[in-house]
Amino acid sequence: MQVYHVYIDDLRFTFVDRAPVEELKERVVAANRAEGAFVSITQSSRPPSEVFVTNQTKVRIETASIPRDQGSPGGDEDDDAFWFDFDSLS
Repeated sequence: MQVYHVYIDDLRFTFVDRAPVEELKERVVAANRAEGAFVSITQSSRPPSEVFVTNQTKVRIETASIPRDQGSPGGDEDDDAFWFDFDSLS
């Protein structure tokens, strides 16, 4: 099973489905291009909220694999993390 942790500045949102993460990424990029906007986050582990995103906002997305069997070794081998680089999106 995979989970997705999205860090926006000091806040962490956890998702269990890739689709809402992809939608959130699109809204974050749109907010950046609009020189700042509120981005709603509704499908995470936290209560629904809005976060103001600008080109100064730090956004990090991590993908983590959770082993289905607690006894299986090597659950971190497929971990994946990256930082949003707004300059490369122009």
